[in-house]
Amino acid sequence: MYDVIITGAGPAGAMAGKYLAAAGKRVLLLQKDLSFKKPCGGGLRIDAFDEFDIDRKQIQCIVNEIVIESKKSHITYDISHSPLAIVNRVTFDQGLRSDAVKAGAELLEEKVVNIFTTETGVKVETEGKAGKNRYEADYLIAADGVHSFVRKQIRREKIPAYLTHYSEIMSLKTTKCHFYFGTSISKGAYGWRFPYGNGSDVGIAASQHDKKYIDALFDIFGLKKDQKIRGYKIPVWQEALFYDKRIFYVGDAAGQVLPFTYEGIYYAMKSAKILSEVIVEECKPEVYKERWNHLYLKKFSILSRLEKLFLHHDFMIHVMMKTLEREEVRKKLLTLWMDQYDIRLNLRFFITIFKNLFR
Repeated sequence: MYDVIITGAGPAGAMAGKYLAAAGKRVLLLQKDLSFKKPCGGGLRIDAFDEFDIDRKQIQCIVNEIVIESKKSHITYDISHSPLAIVNRVTFDQGLRSDAVKAGAELLEEKVVNIFTTETGVKVETEGKAGKNRYEADYLIAADGVHSFVRKQIRREKIPAYLTHYSEIMSLKTTKCHFYFGTSISKGAYGWRFPYGNGSDVGIAASQHDKKYIDALFDIFGLKKDQKIRGYKIPVWQEALFYDKRIFYVGDAAGQVLPFTYEGIYYAMKSAKILSEVIVEECKPEVYKERWNHLYLKKFSILSRLEKLFLHHDFMIHVMMKTLEREEVRKKLLTLWMDQYDIRLNLRFFITIFKNLFR
């Protein structure tokens, strides 16, 4: 009998396991494939390493500049005072799991095949190399990603998501994070090029599932269309799911991916930390939602509205790019990203944008 069973041992699950085990909770971490490599650009804000006590040896490179591009504009954005770290998701996730085990969590490579909830607890059935097993706990934490088995079985629902296409291009080198906007590349999101090893991770996220978008991105780089392309889904935040039937949801399984930027690693770990504190303090389950909303609901809502406003039409992308040419706007957006600034969407905000556009 465990206090908490966690399905999924990525950043959200591993962090929850670490914090709960360190507080003396009996924790079981279940991961169906410990060698799984999450398709991800691996970008993480640098302050996360101190906040979550993560070894900085996990950092492959530091990004000090972001480049934002459209058909008509090219803006270089200095972020050296709040740089972005690039990590390898295989070794990064393994390191987080190792930290959870050191704290006292039990880690098993088993696939969850069934879940039963009662008024007093949760029962989980699994399959692994050694056969079938059954475990019980007071609570279950669903940290099993965008394809969450828990949400499918318990709530009979899929997580809203965009499809992405990406490719790892070793011949294309960069030390910056590039973001490409335009409806020919992506409707509703963006294309990207991030440092990856000695090359680049190149891809697009879009509301419409069509390979033509990544082909358009390849045209920008002069790449042939025969690159090996992989696909995966990334959650689209609408309203996060927090708790239902003795089950808590964190990270991608909760839909806690930041709109507009689609940053997920930091918020996965942050949600796990908030939830762990709620469980250790023996608060009511709804306190998890209250604390998360207090910190992030306004920020997520604002960026969701900005995404809908700017990223679905080329004219509005042009408006956005003209606005981002102003250094003070870029600084304010960076402080919003770092949770230090509050942007209010009011009439004056839009007047400033259109004055800048038609000046």
